[in-house]
Amino acid sequence: MYNPVGVAAIGLGRWAYVMADAYTKSEKLKLVTCYSRTEDKREKFGKRYNCAGDATMEALLAREDVEMVIITVPNDKHAEVIEQCARSGKHIYVEKPISVSLDHAQRIDQVIKETGVKFLCGHSSRRLGALRKMKEMIDTKEIGEVSSIEAVFSNERGLELKKGNWRGEPATAPGGPLTQLGVHQIDNLQFLLGPVARVFNFGKPMYTEVENITVNQTLLEFEDGKQAYLGTNWACPGVFSINVYGTKANLFYQLDFSWWSNSDVTDEHSTLIKREFASMSDDPDNRILRDVKVDFESVDHLRVEVEEVADVIRNGGETEIGAEASLRNLAVVLAAVKSVHEKRPVEIAEIIG
Repeated sequence: MYNPVGVAAIGLGRWAYVMADAYTKSEKLKLVTCYSRTEDKREKFGKRYNCAGDATMEALLAREDVEMVIITVPNDKHAEVIEQCARSGKHIYVEKPISVSLDHAQRIDQVIKETGVKFLCGHSSRRLGALRKMKEMIDTKEIGEVSSIEAVFSNERGLELKKGNWRGEPATAPGGPLTQLGVHQIDNLQFLLGPVARVFNFGKPMYTEVENITVNQTLLEFEDGKQAYLGTNWACPGVFSINVYGTKANLFYQLDFSWWSNSDVTDEHSTLIKREFASMSDDPDNRILRDVKVDFESVDHLRVEVEEVADVIRNGGETEIGAEASLRNLAVVLAAVKSVHEKRPVEIAEIIG
């Protein structure tokens, strides 16, 4: 019988509720308390999920029934909260990105190594059933050798931004949608193809009141020479898509973004198509293509990533997306922003050495 891991929620904004709706369904986790500096937020969250609320971080971290924390505070506050939790012996889940600055990400990496607590950064989209299936089809060479991938993650949030919103500030959201959306696809691309070596990015604010970038067109080259395009946009209805181009077949993946937060059914609102040759001929004008729907397992992408932390707490081992991997995702974002300012390709080694 599984001994549930005691969990505390730190940061009680909108995404804390989305996460809790997912992980409170798990038998591997038990939400015992929560923390926000605002009493009303603690009471509201505690009432909805039938958990306690602690008035201070110190009180929460002193609790013996809290083994793991789920952190959804603002991105630029991740480092200080993670350091405090790790040094109190609490295992950590933090929502992506790991941080918005390299020095904060390195501080997180260092404290995880020093304390030995388990750590996972929430790049949940690689958990989607279709992403797992695409990875399998690439690795087994079912689609041949991959030359390039096109990935897009966009929504309309930039059209609503007002001056003073943290998403409109380059310091708290470098690259705009690259930080909030594109980092998911950066993680997917490195999951599918391996480490990115260099990037070139066009980015600028469009149809917005803020000065931060809201539209990016990013080219990526991987260490093995493969290439990818990443589009991130805060000025259009929601899009989440990945197209993979192989020597034998292509893959076309589309996800209905309106179901992103309903993580138990997200996969049910997506499609994966394989385009292959139905017949081949020496004559290029006599070759026939066909589209085949690819089946894949439906996964609760938010629940399973939090359960993974519980599993390594109970059984040992390391999580799939630790501090080093999530730091490398951030490095791609920072390289893309540097590319905009300097109008040149930027090596990832320039960012992280």
